[in-house]
Amino acid sequence: SKGKSKLKKRYQYLLPAIPILLFFGVFFIYPSIEMVKMSFFKSGLYGLIEEVFTIENYRNFFTDPFYIRVLWRSLLLGLAVTVITIPFGFVLAYALWTSSGLKRKILYFCILLPLFTNLVIRLYGWRILLSPTGPFNALIQALGFSDSPVSMLYSFPAVVVGLVSECAPYYILILFSVLTLINPRYLDAAFDLGASRIRTFIKVIWPLSLPGVISGGALTFIWSFGAYATPMILGKPKHWTAAIHAERQILKVRDWPFGTSIGISLVVLVLILLYIQGRVTPKIQSQRQ
Repeated sequence: SKGKSKLKKRYQYLLPAIPILLFFGVFFIYPSIEMVKMSFFKSGLYGLIEEVFTIENYRNFFTDPFYIRVLWRSLLLGLAVTVITIPFGFVLAYALWTSSGLKRKILYFCILLPLFTNLVIRLYGWRILLSPTGPFNALIQALGFSDSPVSMLYSFPAVVVGLVSECAPYYILILFSVLTLINPRYLDAAFDLGASRIRTFIKVIWPLSLPGVISGGALTFIWSFGAYATPMILGKPKHWTAAIHAERQILKVRDWPFGTSIGISLVVLVLILLYIQGRVTPKIQSQRQ
């Protein structure tokens, strides 16, 4: 009885987590297992599924030239958005870190304001801004850079701009949380030793902020790599990511096994990236210490 009472006390803290675990198991783990199983089945006529084991779906996805191009475009899109977001977000995160009082509150508000609006509404706002009759084109023509409207909408840069605007607030907040952990004495010591602001940034601030840069960059890449709404609204079919093609295979073509195999492949690629990020970040943090 004493052993049972000790066991109850030991695992008593898990009781409040049971509803969450049940919800997670029913609505995430079980559907994920079913998706993995379905990805190894064959697709029959009229959307039917033949429960016959095969790896043909994965072979087709990784060997078909069309889907190789789609995967490559998804990777290129993720890299482009990440490369732009890292310096752009760092400037804003640094400004937020070095500011105080009313200035910091205003910056906070400007960074968080886009998150208060639905994503689809924001994307249609970008469609208005980038349209041939939008304010960007009006400014370009007013400055004399072009006599006719510039085609910006339904292009790769438009998709990149939309995704940068989506990912930047999250990247900035992640990086800001890391910057706040930097001991101000390190900066004072660098200045006392005669280091300039640029040298202090290169030798002190940048190395100490790398965990935030890597974590925020990984989040940005994963978000962009699997983007759905932004390429659909701001891009053309040639700009669609693998996630969009997975949805079309399932809902349009009604090839559930192939569509789920695309989705599972994307999940595996993301997990590999997270594993690499999880291995690199602790090493950087240990070097900081």
